[in-house]
Amino acid sequence: MLKSLSLKRVDFPGNYFSVPTVVYDIIVKDIEYPVGRIEYRVETGKDLVYYGNIGYFINRAYRGNNYAFYACLKLLEIIDHNEIYITCNPNNVASKRTIEKLGATFIERVDVDECHELYRYGEVQKDVYILIRDDNYEKTIKTYYK
Repeated sequence: MLKSLSLKRVDFPGNYFSVPTVVYDIIVKDIEYPVGRIEYRVETGKDLVYYGNIGYFINRAYRGNNYAFYACLKLLEIIDHNEIYITCNPNNVASKRTIEKLGATFIERVDVDECHELYRYGEVQKDVYILIRDDNYEKTIKTYYK
């Protein structure tokens, strides 16, 4: 699966995002359209625990195929950070599975501040995970490259 999945960078105007962000379409061989998107954000402060460094979306028709997981592996080949925060809504079971399969550790569940834009969209809590790229991580991930 990993070999048949690639990331294609999507360009946005320089000031489109409030923080440095790189967005990629998730491309799967033999599928005509992107199956979703993944992005890497250089977040800080509260936004780090609300949004995390990595975010992804898989189009409904392509869910259930581990595309988010494999896209994260591809993204992790590109970025050069050893501590990566990934968050999800507490009720998003599929994202939790993806995050845990990556080897990330649950840190905490946080309440979204009522003044934050996410709260206005109905997101009131976030589960926060950290992925530390160390020797244990590398051993675990190598099993998916065989």
